[in-house]
Amino acid sequence: MKASTITSYGETATFEIADLPKPTPTAGHVVVRVAASSVNTIDTMIRSMGPDLPLSPALPAVLGMDFAGVVESVGEGVTAFAIGDEVYGCAGGLADLQGALAEFMLADARLIAHK
Repeated sequence: MKASTITSYGETATFEIADLPKPTPTAGHVVVRVAASSVNTIDTMIRSMGPDLPLSPALPAVLGMDFAGVVESVGEGVTAFAIGDEVYGCAGGLADLQGALAEFMLADARLIAHK
């Protein structure tokens, strides 16, 4: 899958397109085909401050917290969502959570809602 990544932190750090493995569903999570995402204030702070900001992800990183999309696959124990459901949420881009600046993202089912 294509994803927008950063490979360094700092004011001059740039986003670069990379090929990454498509996520697979895990217990309590869904894989979402991302239709829309954003770069918000937290994303720009992470890009600029890096490890000085708590919860900054390890590099290379896929940022992007906010998204809308369609459920592609469902992990064990998820009953509120099904393949094909349109969803939105704020579920990634911090710590070890891949962000939404990608074609697909793994999202905790507790952090998303039906659109």
